[in-house]
Amino acid sequence: MARTADHDERRRQVARALLRSVGRRGLARTTLADVADEAGVSVGLVQSYFRTKSQLLRFGVEYMYKQGEARLLALAAGEGPATVREWVLRAAETLLPLDDERRLELTVWLEFLPATMADAEMSRLHRATTRQLVDAFEQAFGEGLRAGELPPGTGARAEAAALVAFVDGLTVHHLVTGGDFAEAPVLASLTTYVDRLFTDPESS
Repeated sequence: MARTADHDERRRQVARALLRSVGRRGLARTTLADVADEAGVSVGLVQSYFRTKSQLLRFGVEYMYKQGEARLLALAAGEGPATVREWVLRAAETLLPLDDERRLELTVWLEFLPATMADAEMSRLHRATTRQLVDAFEQAFGEGLRAGELPPGTGARAEAAALVAFVDGLTVHHLVTGGDFAEAPVLASLTTYVDRLFTDPESS
């Protein structure tokens, strides 16, 4: 068991090194040797876990998505948010590049997106992860409808997909554009977006 755990940790070490290397050099210019150097291990060790760069990239993408999933699951720890609106807002915030770790991951995410157009496995990972994210927000909106927090007739699935797309847009502009999309404006935009969803027109 310990040996398996050691192997798993070594693979995660290499995945983290991949993210740092891609974040600094870009995907096209990152080699297995770069990743090995970043991880402080030999190229041979990296190749013992990942025989090709494609295998390493796929594992790195999967690791990155799992980090995001872990943040969402952490919201359910303890008492959790008091309302569905609060959970949706906090969950959406975890998807934004607002600290060093998430900024690195999402910078790498932008590098990986074009690869999903040509690599069937990475495309599958991206679609599956996006579907799970939309599912989670759809479930939350369904609970919001049952609790009376959302206006009757709200389309839970459509609003979940729209929210994911909105957060992706904020992420891209925060990383690339800045200015109106700096941290404070981005958080204000997200809060305004969520508040509009949870406002019943009949109550205003």
